[in-house]
Amino acid sequence: MKFDHPDPELNDPLTDEELGFLERFLSGNAVCGDAMDAVMLHGFLTAVISGPNVITPGAILPWIWDARHATRQPRFLSAGRARKVTGLIFQYWNDINDRLNHCPDLFKLPLHATVYEGEEVPVLDEWCEGYCKGIEIDREAWEPLIERHPWWFNLILLFGTASGYHELARRDYTAEQRRSFVLQLAASALNIHRYGCEARRELTEQGERPDTIATGSEPKARTATRTTKRNLDAQDRNVPKDLFLVDSLGRATDEAFHPLALSPLATRITRGGTSVDAHIYRADDDGRAGWILEIIDASGTSTVWDEPFRTDGAALAEALSTISTHGIAPVTEDGPARAPKH
Repeated sequence: MKFDHPDPELNDPLTDEELGFLERFLSGNAVCGDAMDAVMLHGFLTAVISGPNVITPGAILPWIWDARHATRQPRFLSAGRARKVTGLIFQYWNDINDRLNHCPDLFKLPLHATVYEGEEVPVLDEWCEGYCKGIEIDREAWEPLIERHPWWFNLILLFGTASGYHELARRDYTAEQRRSFVLQLAASALNIHRYGCEARRELTEQGERPDTIATGSEPKARTATRTTKRNLDAQDRNVPKDLFLVDSLGRATDEAFHPLALSPLATRITRGGTSVDAHIYRADDDGRAGWILEIIDASGTSTVWDEPFRTDGAALAEALSTISTHGIAPVTEDGPARAPKH
């Protein structure tokens, strides 16, 4: 399922720079510690796109921000920044969808690597955890497919669930075996997607549509009903367009847009015709945990200091000192980026 965005640029594949921006946001202070990273997000979106039912963007965003409970919302510097981040997720969704549907040979799992038994091996857990989360939010609808083709799900469940971790420890796969699992996982994902597309095509030929899980739907307790040919037009009139926009998530000031508490010392710094924005905001609601320094350049590249500062004045002093010592251009190129949370 592809969601066409009115902004043509948001229908294009993500560039490396855009994906890097999204990765930094998902590992930064604006989201909780249980937010998905880019690899988990890829697995999650792959499952959502391939699943038996249509799950709209507004229903999946809460799980991206908080993969454990879907209750903790991100906090953005501005509504414009919120639209940029959700727009990039929108692009990622469409990019994965296009590869699955139109160029499966280009479908690859964007995995991290680690050293295992002295050899470099891919880290499969994050992607599989994301895929399992995509199954979990609509588990009842997935169960018949899992029962019919369990071999497609063996590796996904092995690396993506708590019970699978215990089994992994018992099996003790070699580094070579773990590397071979990458192609097997990609093949499973493509098989599942093809099966889902065929099932939806058969429903359409019968004058029906898959269920739709929209904003506000709870996992495992879907309220959507099977739509027959007689009321397709009525459904089209009643279901609002659910795009990856802040506006689609509710009242911007109350639900979707949770602005960070910016310090009055936050400012734009210009040197030699180049400008960056020094954002200084509280690390928690009351400021007791200190102040976070984030510098954003004109392209949107963000650098966040690892440790909070005791005062907002100290954060501003650090920004000015860094620019004075190293110049303004290198701040967002080689600055002190945060360590990944996942």
